[in-house]
Amino acid sequence: MSQPVPHVESQEVAPSPAPLTVLRIPGDTPEALDSFWLREVFQGDRVPQLTLRAVLLGSGIGIVTCATNLYAGLKMAVAFPVAITAALLAHTAHGALRRVAPGMAGTPLSPLEACSAQAVASSAGYATGGALVSVQGAWLLTTGSHPPAWALLAWTFLLSALGVLFAVPLKRKLVDHEQLPFATGTAAAATIRALHTPGEASRPRLSMLGVGGAFAALVTLVRDGLGRVPYVFPFPGALGGVPLERLGFGFETSLLPLGAGALLGLRLTASWFLGALLIHGVVAPRVFGSGLLPPDGDFLAWSLWPGTAALTTASLLHFALEGRVLGRAVKGLFHRRMTPVHAVDALQVPGRWLFAGLVVLTPATLAVAKVGFGVPLPHGALAVALAFVLCLIACRVTGETDVTPVGPLGQVTQMTYGVLLPRNVEANLATAGITVNAASSAADLLSDAKTGHLLGAHPRRIFLAQLLGCVVGAAAVVPLFFLLVPDRAALGGERFPAPAATVTASVAQVLSSGLAGLESGTRAALGWAALIAAGLTLAERLLPARMRPWVPSPLGMGLACLLPASTALGFFLGGLAAAVARKVRPASQDGGMVTLAAGLIAGEGLMGVVIVLGQALW
Repeated sequence: MSQPVPHVESQEVAPSPAPLTVLRIPGDTPEALDSFWLREVFQGDRVPQLTLRAVLLGSGIGIVTCATNLYAGLKMAVAFPVAITAALLAHTAHGALRRVAPGMAGTPLSPLEACSAQAVASSAGYATGGALVSVQGAWLLTTGSHPPAWALLAWTFLLSALGVLFAVPLKRKLVDHEQLPFATGTAAAATIRALHTPGEASRPRLSMLGVGGAFAALVTLVRDGLGRVPYVFPFPGALGGVPLERLGFGFETSLLPLGAGALLGLRLTASWFLGALLIHGVVAPRVFGSGLLPPDGDFLAWSLWPGTAALTTASLLHFALEGRVLGRAVKGLFHRRMTPVHAVDALQVPGRWLFAGLVVLTPATLAVAKVGFGVPLPHGALAVALAFVLCLIACRVTGETDVTPVGPLGQVTQMTYGVLLPRNVEANLATAGITVNAASSAADLLSDAKTGHLLGAHPRRIFLAQLLGCVVGAAAVVPLFFLLVPDRAALGGERFPAPAATVTASVAQVLSSGLAGLESGTRAALGWAALIAAGLTLAERLLPARMRPWVPSPLGMGLACLLPASTALGFFLGGLAAAVARKVRPASQDGGMVTLAAGLIAGEGLMGVVIVLGQALW
């Protein structure tokens, strides 16, 4: 999820010969870039970085953010990189501890300690839960049961750590020399520098984060914990003889879609709402009227088919159209410019670490795939090799666009194994999990490496912080997943619609049994949805630049098929509110608006987890 990237002048934390903007390292050659960075930027040998308090702080924040991201992922089809939120929370939490127990807290966090805490938290909160939301949710929907707890715990850690290792050889090229934007990583560096600016410059952001989190948590407690407020206030009236309440139109009291909509932007959320009006307001009455569904049928169970077709077509076509990006990624894999060894190379992750990690993690991954998920060893080995290539592509695309294409990459793996292992749904889902987890973790490492590079952090310590985050995230998110989703009945309802899981399960089912089992009307809807998504995707690329913002987003239109219309309305209102705020007060886009939205997401997600935990224990 792209965050605004403010241009912030650096505030020196140690003597440095020249000022430096946080956006780019100057230099025309790799050697010049390395020399300038080592001379002017590098602080890792003068400033505390991977300290115990930074790791503990990042671990605590990571547990919170992995809980909120898991909760949000089960409710919606989006995940939120937590780098900026983690930096804000680290600064706030340590500042509060210094006021309460100054002897225990010690001196203020250095910028590099904040960077390490953010890296641990980001790895734990973002890179470990994506496959649980999509692939493991799909496993539960398809098989009706969870895999063994030990297998899922080992699986989550091994694949996340494997993704970190896969990203190591790419760091020097993509981050140091090509200097790809990695917008979230750059914004996190700008945020950390701004937080360490003398004075009260950071207070408005922190206040908005707290206000949003507290308000969302209170509303969630009153609604889900005390049962005093309904989840949806349905709209009166009817369309095509079907009540609007039956069609899912209403106003949700959940604030999570409002916060998410503010971050996603007006174009995507308006497209989402437009798609909801069409699929729930026009198509649904016709589906009920034609008898394709009985009057008491579940429309969302039917509409997931055209939604899956739209999302899969748009994602894969968009991915294929990124020809130059893919070309550069593949070229970079096989072509390496000969450059002399530089002193900066001694600061990087040693090759022996990478070799030892792969020697340990790869056999362990294959063993868990075989014993825990039934994937034959040769196919598991091929999946790991394919995951490395797809991680390379994911890192390149993330660096250039700030969007990690785990959805289409997972679908590429599903299609590959739909051919290699036809009718084996379990293997299809397990191998897709390899790609999703590894790609998320690899892209997150390079985003954190970008933050550290701009702040002058020691690269090796960023790598270690990321690995520690994988341990913390796996240990926290897997038990939370079992707690939130104890059985199949927990998915697909009002609390957890789990759209990502339904899409993944649908793709696996189609690849296993084909489309012959679907009604002819459903197959026709699937074809039309794919055609419309392809047309919108091509229009995004081929129309003149001035017209592209007016093309409805095919991803937004597809998501409208997977969630109730009331949720689409919440997203749209959030995107609209953010757009109006930025129009009235342009400075809000790099100040309170982003942190208010993050607070709404974190507040509801955390309180939702607390309520579920309380209900399970008492």
